[in-house]
Amino acid sequence: MFWLKLGNLLKRLGFLLVFYMLLRSAFLTLHFDTFSEATNAQIAKAFVLGLRFDLAAIFMVNLPFLFFSLLPFAFTQWKRYQLGLKIWFIITNFLFLCLNLIDLEYFKFIGRRTSNELFTITRDIQAQAGQLITNYWYFPLAGALLLFIMIKWYPKEKKNPDAKPHLIIEIIGLILMVGAGILFIRGGTALKPLRPANAFIQEPPVLGHVTLNTTFTFIKSINSPVLDPKEYFATDAELYQALEFNPKPVGKSQEKPVRDNVVIIIMESFASEYTGLENNGKGYTPFFDSLAARGNFYREHYANGRKSIEALPPLFAGLPSLMNQPYITSSFQSNQLYGIGSIAKDAGYATSFFHGAENGTMGFNTFARIAGFDQYYGLREYPKNLFKADFDGHWGILDEPYLQYFAQELNKQKQPFLTTVFTLSSHQPYTVPAKYKGRFPKGKLPIHESIGYADFALRQFFKTAAKQPWYKNTLFIITADHTQESVDASYQNDLGRFKIPLLLFHPTKVLPVRNFFKITQHADIPATIADYLDLPANKLLPFSNSVLDTTNAGRALLYTDDNYVLVHPDLVTKMNEYDQVTYFNYAPHRLEPQIIPNPELEKKYTRELKALVQYYRKGLIENNLYFWLKR
Repeated sequence: MFWLKLGNLLKRLGFLLVFYMLLRSAFLTLHFDTFSEATNAQIAKAFVLGLRFDLAAIFMVNLPFLFFSLLPFAFTQWKRYQLGLKIWFIITNFLFLCLNLIDLEYFKFIGRRTSNELFTITRDIQAQAGQLITNYWYFPLAGALLLFIMIKWYPKEKKNPDAKPHLIIEIIGLILMVGAGILFIRGGTALKPLRPANAFIQEPPVLGHVTLNTTFTFIKSINSPVLDPKEYFATDAELYQALEFNPKPVGKSQEKPVRDNVVIIIMESFASEYTGLENNGKGYTPFFDSLAARGNFYREHYANGRKSIEALPPLFAGLPSLMNQPYITSSFQSNQLYGIGSIAKDAGYATSFFHGAENGTMGFNTFARIAGFDQYYGLREYPKNLFKADFDGHWGILDEPYLQYFAQELNKQKQPFLTTVFTLSSHQPYTVPAKYKGRFPKGKLPIHESIGYADFALRQFFKTAAKQPWYKNTLFIITADHTQESVDASYQNDLGRFKIPLLLFHPTKVLPVRNFFKITQHADIPATIADYLDLPANKLLPFSNSVLDTTNAGRALLYTDDNYVLVHPDLVTKMNEYDQVTYFNYAPHRLEPQIIPNPELEKKYTRELKALVQYYRKGLIENNLYFWLKR
């Protein structure tokens, strides 16, 4: 009896799989111009990869149907019970297939598969229902045809009157199938469940939209916070004028571009509060302090987020974290985004990303690829013969051996290269190798000793790197992902909680002397790299400004406790979700009450902040951050 039920179930799920593949084919055909750069082999691969997402979507919708289809009871064969299953199957799947049907047209407007933004436009759909039906009359017809086919060709139940029930087999079979369904929903046994961004780990990445299906993207986004649009400016023209943004189609000069390598070192939790250079010599980073004295050290630098997962979008793509959910896990993760890796790669750079934690941690591997880093090195790529000795017992490889491995691996990279390494030892539980216990100051917090170890590992890295052939023509950018625990009251405020160091260091070049007290932020890193290397800058977002630019005093854009904070050296503008604005005077990593109002500055920076917020929300919702490329 169980095998009969299973056969009926698989026929019905296979019936759905055919619909998903046909809708994918229609999607590709209608939007072929978007994917015209792809070869036939790449398109075929996108379809094969799509099976994984289709199965995940089918089991997401139909896991209850599976359960009730395989119940080990005789009444499941009753005609009325089977009719109920059929109605349930058709209604639930028809609704989700209709979402895929709608995306055949809607993709033209938002450039991605539909997610929970449908919740934000329900009122608009109701208001425009008449003209939508008039203009897209063929969709109701297509929907009616789809419903007719589902009803007409719904796989009928195959019966065998002689089949005998075997209760134990049916119970075991039910448990195994539910388990298999859950496995399909997760996308396998990987550390992290399947996410929309996983579809874009292919070449060209744009084929991810073909691989995905709308059922999957919509369901995955249901619990994600909805980002409502803001309309401070009535028209796009007014908004773009307020942004005061002029994307450059080429690099800053017509001179021969700089072909130096670039190494970005992201130090875990390496907050400004822990450095000696910024705290009158009272810190835990003697090597970093000495290196900063030889390079361009920016004293008013801020992270654009408070979590590791929020660091990569601004660092690699100039997109700050301005919502309650990290971009990497949001419903916008499949949006069009150009990273500095892509920009450098187009200029002939080899690109890579190193992180000693388990592959898939926080979606770093996926986002690194989206940002243009072709090669990803995680825990699985680390030499197996070194793993036991170098594993920290919690997260991954200890900083000292991993940075040594990183230095040696760069010898295998084709020059010029753009690469990133993300350390991890100064992450909770702040592991320090046994052989170094007692070597570094313990300080007042558990993290302090591990910061000392991370700084020591950085020193050892530079000792090794200095002996490598690529070292002399390499720009090093050293920063942190975010801040961590604090004991200094001066850092315990809306700005201090984002205060991290930024150092640009070149071993053989004296970098141009700039304003080291200008306000800088994570999101400025892509523009800084493009500026230094003289790369095309037409794919840099308005949030990103080169720290080497002398024409402005800099700014930082932060989001904390549902407040947007725009930091300028002469005024800090803070706006809450209800558009109430307050102003503060700026002091290094803290706010001071505004004693004397400055109406002119207040008006200027309020307009600027509102323009940035509206652009950010509009750009994500409509997938139009690069509006100038679509004109």
